[in-house]
Amino acid sequence: MPARPFDDGTPEAAETRDRFSAPARVRVGVKEIAQRLRERIASHAIPPGTRLREWDVAADFAVPRLSAREALDALTHLGFVERQRNRGIIVCRRELPEILQLFEMREVNEGLCARRAARNASPESWDPLIELFGAPMQDIVERKDLHAFSHYYEQFRHRLMDTADSPALTELLQRLNDLTIVYGRRVLLVSDRTQHALHDHRAVLAALRRGDAEAAEDLRRATIANVRAAVERYYPFIS
Repeated sequence: MPARPFDDGTPEAAETRDRFSAPARVRVGVKEIAQRLRERIASHAIPPGTRLREWDVAADFAVPRLSAREALDALTHLGFVERQRNRGIIVCRRELPEILQLFEMREVNEGLCARRAARNASPESWDPLIELFGAPMQDIVERKDLHAFSHYYEQFRHRLMDTADSPALTELLQRLNDLTIVYGRRVLLVSDRTQHALHDHRAVLAALRRGDAEAAEDLRRATIANVRAAVERYYPFIS
């Protein structure tokens, strides 16, 4: 039987001791920890200003503190959290100018995504989405079912990214979306944006159906620009 590791009472020694003595189990990887925390931050389940402690993250995911530290380092690099002197790692709180700048970045890159998607897919391949964004989505808008609206919009967005076939662009768009999604959704709660958004998405799909890459880009950019304008208008009610 192997000797027990030396325990000098430090957290590091305790972690080593537990690793030797605890039953083997599948641990969550650093990438998955970072992704789950990122999703919680994006939805404001972990709100801005929250302090994230390594030991809390480690306990939450049942992983060593080193894994928690690496996950928090990854979130810092991506701009979801920041290290503050005497406070540790804090979820970023964004003011309106920064939020609008993020939407500007989305506008440019979502447009590029739509252009690439138009070039890469056959026009008729968009028919299922066009059908979905017809009567079914109109019914969802009229019922004010924001959960269903957001769900099917995500299908639309992911189809564009998948068809654009650019991993680097997809990664950037996912990051920008995660940094702004809560503001777009809150606008839907305090305004009539769902009907306008449905009109915008239908216009993009019509351009894709025509195989018009330039129009698809322009219309997709206009969609994000409209969200940006709504966020600016309603910011006092959604911040």
